[in-house]
Amino acid sequence: MNKNTLLVIGLIGGILAAVGVFLPWASAYGVSVSGWDVTSAGSYPYVILVGGIIALLGSLVALLAIKIKNISYLILLGGIIAILGWIWAAIEVTDWSLVSYGFYVCLVGSILALIGSMSVRCAKK
Repeated sequence: MNKNTLLVIGLIGGILAAVGVFLPWASAYGVSVSGWDVTSAGSYPYVILVGGIIALLGSLVALLAIKIKNISYLILLGGIIAILGWIWAAIEVTDWSLVSYGFYVCLVGSILALIGSMSVRCAKK
């Protein structure tokens, strides 16, 4: 895969991980709760948000061809932080039938950021 394609995938992953925090994570009886609403109960949405922003910034800076050495490693770091935050949130889930799409958007974004981090490997060739 082309390096720029992987960087765009990392950028999309960072956006999805960051935006997913503000989408509904749980819904029951017509009432939905976003990840941002859950921050009073736990700090894992902050971890996912920070990971998504780090991956987003790393992808954006690398895509704009700003010559900063090893900036592409931010995509990997952001993806790992976001997926660890998602795993932490998943451990806290007690009833999986109430989980809504925003929770999974964070997971998909984290995985895409990790896929985008393969651009680091492409740069070394």
